[in-house]
Amino acid sequence: MLTRRSFLRNVAAGLAGSVVLRGLGLRQAQDCAGAAGGGGAGKRPNFLFILGDDVTYSDLGCYGGKAVATPNIDKLAANGMKFTRAYCASSMCAPFRAELYTGLYPVRNGVAYNHSLARSGTKSVVHHLREMGYRVGLAGKKHASPAATFPFDAVKGALAEATAEYVARDADQPFCLFVCSHNAHPAWRGGDVSKIDRDGMKLPPVIHDNSITRKTFAAYLAEVGALDVEVGDVLKALDDAGQADNTLVMFSSEQGWDFAFGKWTVWDVGVHTALLARWPGRIKAGSRAAAMVQMADVTPTLIDAAGGDPGACKLDGSSFLPVLLGKADKHRKYVYGLHNNVPEGEPYPIRSIRDERFHYIRNLTPDATYHEKHLMTEGLAKRYDLQWWQALKDAAEAGDPKAKRLFDKYHHRPAEELYLVDEDPWEQTNLAGDPKYAADKNRLRAELEKWMARQKDSGVAMDTKEAYAANKAAGRKKSK
Repeated sequence: MLTRRSFLRNVAAGLAGSVVLRGLGLRQAQDCAGAAGGGGAGKRPNFLFILGDDVTYSDLGCYGGKAVATPNIDKLAANGMKFTRAYCASSMCAPFRAELYTGLYPVRNGVAYNHSLARSGTKSVVHHLREMGYRVGLAGKKHASPAATFPFDAVKGALAEATAEYVARDADQPFCLFVCSHNAHPAWRGGDVSKIDRDGMKLPPVIHDNSITRKTFAAYLAEVGALDVEVGDVLKALDDAGQADNTLVMFSSEQGWDFAFGKWTVWDVGVHTALLARWPGRIKAGSRAAAMVQMADVTPTLIDAAGGDPGACKLDGSSFLPVLLGKADKHRKYVYGLHNNVPEGEPYPIRSIRDERFHYIRNLTPDATYHEKHLMTEGLAKRYDLQWWQALKDAAEAGDPKAKRLFDKYHHRPAEELYLVDEDPWEQTNLAGDPKYAADKNRLRAELEKWMARQKDSGVAMDTKEAYAANKAAGRKKSK
């Protein structure tokens, strides 16, 4: 059996002694877009990427959700391709977006914590596509710093109006526009809750069922509905501009909900994202992809679709354009997950890896008690979006067996977890101690160690207040 000490020793062997992010010494190639030769002959496609905020993929109708209507998102899925195994490396806003925009994993791009800064000199999709003649803009929530790494054209206004304005700026220049909603980020006050059947909806097994939680969950779902309205308005703006036929549209729900077992974790609810793609005449309508993809793969896919050479970029992600075009049905063998709890709570580093069957999670400090300040701010029950947590805690302390099980699982985690995700999507049965799956667990553990070594991920040493402060200080100094 691999002890925590031996695991960390094995990882450390590949690290060259690095602890603080600014000392990693990993450089990114600077000439990848230049290899494209301007994207090749013919009219190059436009790109429109629509991003939700803290929305669990399975709450959308096209992914089986029944509690809230999402007709516009469902129509997008029906007119394009639905990915069933799309993942982010880190279920936090800033790391998710940095991975999406840079094509690099969190340790390598520098944004391995929430509210942290990309490493100086890191390129993003903005640089790559601009070098190929694209204009690259962002409307809505940015949450990506510093500006030198993420120099998007700022597009102001409501999302649909911003889309219409940016698309019309220059008819002769191809565009890439990221449209980023604030729905459904807490405190869940923006949707029409009258459309949600609060009493009749079925809560997932990782959510404790009580009247307070039903009220809060309904408010979250109402904002999922508001996101769907925004998606419809944005797509209508694209259509009204006459650009729909030459635009590759993608949609992601971002990381999972801001309830327990979703955001701030590497459990499947947190890192599994919706991913839809529509490209008239290129992507088969109503198609479904079981290929595993990661958010780091989006930027190289856009470079590839524009006629560039993403392989020259030295990114962590790789293009899944062949999957989009129906030329391949597989992409990755593994997807990876990372959580550093600082600055959102006390140190609690977690790493994970998933293949087509299993999800393996390594809690690097299992003797510690997990605490995340956004969810677990006891004593603030009057704050609307925290009432559900207080209700869970009260029920657990009163002896409710389900509440106690959920409460304890969130606070106290074993060194290793192993789940058959397709059979157990809510990850209720930990198979890490089952001899039947020992070989699979050992294989995934070894692959996870290799990934950490390649990324120069120092694990426990990375999730400290000192390492986070050094990251912030270096970013502020170099981004002036």
